[in-house]
Amino acid sequence: MISCTSMRAAVVLSAALFLSGTLLLLVAEVTSTGVPTAHTALLLVLAGAAVLAVALLVALFPGNADRLSNCRH
Repeated sequence: MISCTSMRAAVVLSAALFLSGTLLLLVAEVTSTGVPTAHTALLLVLAGAAVLAVALLVALFPGNADRLSNCRH
């Protein structure tokens, strides 16, 4: 069952993955660990987008939309 807390956790996890991927890409550009670090950064950014997309799809289900409409922002 989806709740306000789990939806908030999914959004925070998505933001953390995106931010860590972005920072890791910056590290890859500055240091000499180019390709492997850049691939890991790309996977982190894409994982963040995937988590956010799954959270959106779950929130759009009819039963979940009614339950999530009572959340306080």
